[in-house]
Amino acid sequence: MTVKGQVTVPKDIRDALGLLPGQPVEFELDADGNARILKVDTDAEIERKKADFRNRLQEAQAIFKANDAFPGMSTDEYMDMIREPLQPFERDGKE
Repeated sequence: MTVKGQVTVPKDIRDALGLLPGQPVEFELDADGNARILKVDTDAEIERKKADFRNRLQEAQAIFKANDAFPGMSTDEYMDMIREPLQPFERDGKE
């Protein structure tokens, strides 16, 4: 480490992380005091991850729709069913 606190990241680690010269990195400390170097996501990579997440979410939605627990029931009908008023119950002979 230099007197300015700069460190040289070994080439094999740079290659494994896909780091390019001038690309920002972050350091993270764990509870044991160990440091990790993290690649900072670029805007393009963030957008790719968002698109990937949206695709996975749509796949999950399709699975739930295919396994509909209440087939043919509209959202309003389902909400009406689960919002039915509670029936009074007797407690010690009283309502």
